[in-house]
Amino acid sequence: MKIEGLYKHFLYTPTGFLPVWEEGSGLLGLLPKERVLMELADLSVADREFTRIPEDYLVREIPESLLGYFQKQRTIPILNSFGEKKDEWDKPRLMAELSRSSWVVEQEEKRTSSPENSAEDRAKQSQWFTEVILQNFPDGLLATDLDGHTVFYNETFESEVLPRKWFRDSILQAEKLLKEMSKDLLGNYLKAHELRLDEGKISVQTFVADLECLVRVSVLRQKGKPLGYLYHFSPVGTKLSGADGEGSEFPSVTEAFSQKLPLETMLKEVEGSYIYHTLKRNQENVSHAALDLGVPRTTLQNRIKFLDLGSRFKLSKDQPIPRKKAGKPAPPKKPQPAPKAVLQEPKSKSGSKKRAPNPKKKSASKKKTKGK
Repeated sequence: MKIEGLYKHFLYTPTGFLPVWEEGSGLLGLLPKERVLMELADLSVADREFTRIPEDYLVREIPESLLGYFQKQRTIPILNSFGEKKDEWDKPRLMAELSRSSWVVEQEEKRTSSPENSAEDRAKQSQWFTEVILQNFPDGLLATDLDGHTVFYNETFESEVLPRKWFRDSILQAEKLLKEMSKDLLGNYLKAHELRLDEGKISVQTFVADLECLVRVSVLRQKGKPLGYLYHFSPVGTKLSGADGEGSEFPSVTEAFSQKLPLETMLKEVEGSYIYHTLKRNQENVSHAALDLGVPRTTLQNRIKFLDLGSRFKLSKDQPIPRKKAGKPAPPKKPQPAPKAVLQEPKSKSGSKKRAPNPKKKSASKKKTKGK
């Protein structure tokens, strides 16, 4: 293994650090791109071969740029101690390995045991860990101040909730609509319970059909004073899913009734779940699933598209619905007119054409015979 072999791993990813992991030992450290470039520029070291990544190349501190990398990227390459690409981890897996690694634990123990700035370090660590949890929260989260201006939102809200038609992928549109919604919800709740905004914990929820989500609005407070609002967007399917005797997920009617969901939404969830399990039973073969369901194949295709089952249930990438062939269809052939019949004059026995009798001449000959 040469230095240039390590540098090639950085060509396929924008990160400045690559985690180095070993079976049994866990996370050994982080390989910085800057160190590899320095060694690569040194001609005396460039041709040197290594059996393992030198330990002095690795850093054992968590840089902020590594956590910021996951704002635009989903996974990060992982190297083994021999400089080979071992796997690709997402952010939760990396955070779990960091929390288990011995060098991170040692650093944390030193920080907590040192009397100087220990309280400040613990506060920073707690704040950092809270941000990590919020970023990886499976549902969409959005926090605003009392005036409705956005203070925080996580990746799930940005990627799955904000692009929907109601918000039109605009944070300003989202602020406007959510402010109006929370004003009506909280106003009605406070009026019905004879409360004020600064009294106790207040949380209300509603179903937004345009988002197909249950939205819970909670009042954020600090030292008894309201600071803003937290919006929690949870998909209807996660709230309705239950388990029957066979372990299959199926919408819970009791949960839907308690959430006061519209009938149309409940019917969509029931139909989508039933079609999904039928597709799974038939290895996602649409033709076979249509036979089991007793519907035409085209009808099932249309329902899969309408219910958006491909993205909701993460069906196979092989496209269970076959696509039509590209290209313009051939124009239909025009029917050719039938050939016109040609009238032919009858021929005499000698082969000459017979002339049709003239009615005028016939009448004239009759008059002559009468005169005689």
